[in-house]
Amino acid sequence: MTINAVLLAVAIMLGLSLARVHVVLSLLIGALAGGLIAGLGMTDTLNAFQEGIKNGAQIALSYALLGAFAVAIAHSGLPQSLAGAVIKRIDAGGTSGMIKYMLFAGLVTMSCFSQNLIPIHIAFIPLLVPPLLLAFNRMQIDRRLIACLITFGLVTTYMFIPYGFGDIYLNQIMLKNVGEAGIDVANISVTKAMAIPALGMLVGLLIAVFISYRKPRQYQQLAIDKEARDAVVEGDALSKTAATAQIQSKMKTIVALIAIVTAFVVQLYTDSLLLGSMFGFGVF
Repeated sequence: MTINAVLLAVAIMLGLSLARVHVVLSLLIGALAGGLIAGLGMTDTLNAFQEGIKNGAQIALSYALLGAFAVAIAHSGLPQSLAGAVIKRIDAGGTSGMIKYMLFAGLVTMSCFSQNLIPIHIAFIPLLVPPLLLAFNRMQIDRRLIACLITFGLVTTYMFIPYGFGDIYLNQIMLKNVGEAGIDVANISVTKAMAIPALGMLVGLLIAVFISYRKPRQYQQLAIDKEARDAVVEGDALSKTAATAQIQSKMKTIVALIAIVTAFVVQLYTDSLLLGSMFGFGVF
């Protein structure tokens, strides 16, 4: 029975791959099918799947599937909708300090979420930032400050919070390598240890916002920046010209949100970014 389960699992994986299903998703579905056919429960099958991926392969698979997850989110139009909403708010409210700091907070939040809640890492930057460049120019924001805001959210989150990419870096790479070097890590709180550099990142962010890059800075209005901005605004306007297009746009957004929540819940339940991204991508 076990041999038949293995053969069926391989056959399912190959069949899905030939049907152009993402290869990592095909691998998971084949493994789940093989475990269930062999009489293992869902939890035992998932544990066996994770334990069978060793020596960095789990990290490689995580990054491979997260790339597909990022592309799926991009096709949903959710990042473009967020950029469009910000642009409209800026167009309606001018260049007040409140809007500027709300924009700063939004960039930091999105950067943090990209490490755990929406685990797409840096893939959100080319989706969200280019349409906002004209808005940055209008408010005369120093682009070095934008780089500091994004860097703070990306780095501090995974170096301090042990979820998503933080789990990969803190537990699967750093703590594991320290343990393999012969140091006892049984009673070490990696979060407390990394709080020191995380606080350093926070101090650096505050210095960048209120001291180093607070002065207005002017940039040339490039045609490519205008095209990126107009593409988002016009795309949002076109989606509202027909009821069917509007419904489709809303459905894509709803599916994207469900997939994001699914990925995060599965990640918390299984303690595996790989499985979380697989299930999130499977929703799409």
